[in-house]
Amino acid sequence: MNEAERKQHIRKTFNAVAEGYGGSPSQRLFALAAARLPEIFALRGDEQVLDVACGTGIATCALAPHLPRGRVTGLDFSSGMLAQAHKNAQAAALRNVDFVEMDMQAITLPGRRFDAANCSFALFFVSDMCAQLAHIATKVKPGGAVVCNAFSDTPFLPNVDLFMERIGRYGIERPEFSLQRTGTEEKFAALYRAAGLQDVKTVRADVSYMLPDANGWWDIVWYAGLRDPLSRLLPDELEQFKHEHLAEIQALDQGHGIPVNAQVIYAKGIVA
Repeated sequence: MNEAERKQHIRKTFNAVAEGYGGSPSQRLFALAAARLPEIFALRGDEQVLDVACGTGIATCALAPHLPRGRVTGLDFSSGMLAQAHKNAQAAALRNVDFVEMDMQAITLPGRRFDAANCSFALFFVSDMCAQLAHIATKVKPGGAVVCNAFSDTPFLPNVDLFMERIGRYGIERPEFSLQRTGTEEKFAALYRAAGLQDVKTVRADVSYMLPDANGWWDIVWYAGLRDPLSRLLPDELEQFKHEHLAEIQALDQGHGIPVNAQVIYAKGIVA
């Protein structure tokens, strides 16, 4: 598919998963990752922060309480994700957030407007990540920080390997696992330098945890990017796949639950 078709496909997928994306205890990895952002940014409390591809507002809502004299503007091109972001902000009684429906590849907000920008788990969705990062940086004042994060290049093992192997048995092409494009500190730092950002730093955080049973893993699969290959199965095939896959996931339990092994890499750079 071409770039326009690919973008529309991504939008359709995230509209479909929006209701459950990041909202359950099973998916707390997103909240755990977002909780580290205020410290990484080293916020004073009065900044105007742009949250690019904000999704359901997990990072937006994590940053906002640390900005008592500031504000967070979240943008995303998925109307479904933004609708959930509004609900999440209202539930948290946050008054210093705004949400805008906008494509992160064509941000029309004024340049050099923001003190800082964040982009969580989204940079790897675009073909030209360097151009995307540079585009985000144009919206930040000189001296301001741009922070992006992504999972490491070996996330969710062995669970995701079992998923990929089984989905292939149904004649579904193995989906591109694009996390590997930013999956090491070296790759992330090189990307930042290529985009013209300065004083580049990276940090890795472990957000792994255990789920009580295999149903929690299905919650992660069904309400995130792995929903895409599942959408190509017929209803009967989907039920059979779920039965088979959850049986092999449950077999991972060695008496302590189902592992969700995930590490997050954060990159921070300063706009010249």
